[in-house]
Amino acid sequence: MPTLVETVESIARQAASAQALIESAQRQAMRAADLNPIAYVDWGAALDEARRLDAEARAGRLRGPLHGIPVSVKDLFAVRGMPTQAGTRAPLPPLGRDEAVLVSRLREAGALVFAKTNMHEVALGATGENRWTGDVKNPFDPARQAGGSSSGAAVAVATGIGLAGIGSDTGGSVRIPAAFCGVTGFKPSFGAIPLAGALHLSWTCDHAGPLARCVDDCAVLFEAMARRRVAHGAPARRPRLAVPAAWLAGRLQPAVREAFERLLAALAAEQAELEHVVAPALALAWQCYTPIVRAEAAWVHRAALSVGAPGFSELVLPALKAGRALAAADYIDALKAREGVCAELDALLAGVDALVLPTSAVLPPLRGQDEIEVEGGRTTVREAVLGQTLPFSLCGLPTLSVPVGLVDGLPMGLQLVGRRDGDASLLALGRWIEAAVGVTPMPPEE
Repeated sequence: MPTLVETVESIARQAASAQALIESAQRQAMRAADLNPIAYVDWGAALDEARRLDAEARAGRLRGPLHGIPVSVKDLFAVRGMPTQAGTRAPLPPLGRDEAVLVSRLREAGALVFAKTNMHEVALGATGENRWTGDVKNPFDPARQAGGSSSGAAVAVATGIGLAGIGSDTGGSVRIPAAFCGVTGFKPSFGAIPLAGALHLSWTCDHAGPLARCVDDCAVLFEAMARRRVAHGAPARRPRLAVPAAWLAGRLQPAVREAFERLLAALAAEQAELEHVVAPALALAWQCYTPIVRAEAAWVHRAALSVGAPGFSELVLPALKAGRALAAADYIDALKAREGVCAELDALLAGVDALVLPTSAVLPPLRGQDEIEVEGGRTTVREAVLGQTLPFSLCGLPTLSVPVGLVDGLPMGLQLVGRRDGDASLLALGRWIEAAVGVTPMPPEE
């Protein structure tokens, strides 16, 4: 499949067109409608914009490196002319802008922002299940979770509804759905992509990031939204990769364990240096993450929570109420404890190119499933899925999930964690990993 850069080059020489890409997205949306990835779309408006972009291309005027590329946006970012509901019936706080900064930057780069994608309610969850808008379903098995909270973005990319999607990631919400749906997801360093015009969940953990078919596509989207160049990232040569083996012991589903060990062997065969490391901070991260996110989410939604029927479903309301009841001292204790987690991870990463581990400890669970078997016994789905990703949002480290094929017919992602503000180097390593072990699976035909 052509990269975004190759597609723009085809549009420039009129071997492809934005109109054809939008028409293809519309056909794919009809085929995948039961998977429920789309929250809002106006196909007529999208086609009109595609024709304008094609006319500019014929006149030799390209707006930027994403000219004519159809991009969907998670329904918690303000997009001019589109409603924002964030998957809830609760009233939302003001977003402060009629369009998120990152959306405006995508448009300036020539992207065709054509749809809003469904999501876990107010981004407070990792399953993609939603009482109000309906579950977003996994494109490889609709009985299974698509991951969350950027569920619709991942399903849209996996099924060809546009060429890329933009999600948010507070604890894993770009990487988990990317892994579950067989696409690439990039959570950049904290603050790299501005969040003005976005609905926050936890302003000290929130990130925005792209989902796409390959690392190169994520890189060009990141450059447009962050206004940072990443071409200077040195290509990986004999990369040094840290494996948190002791922490992973007992955490993984047996099928994930077998696949992960095969991947490590394949990376070693490609001359990667693998180092088993001790990382107690990964276990401590849970103790910081939950009180921080719940307290900040309750503050964001304080106006809705102050009324008798706030409009949140039973899937998220208990967590918000717990956050509202949290003592200020407990919140501050969690913030202070996070400093220690971040310092330990920074020290660990200083001596390697990246930390490497499965994006999720388990394959996509069934929708409605709350518990799951792993090597160490029975655990919650939340721990098995979110526990793999949240430490790196908590600490603001750049993190990439690369698809590595199917395990028992379901997608699996490999997660790479880079040094703080090392986005360019991590993307370069991601290209190397992609070439060495990456496999982007295609969902079965409807």
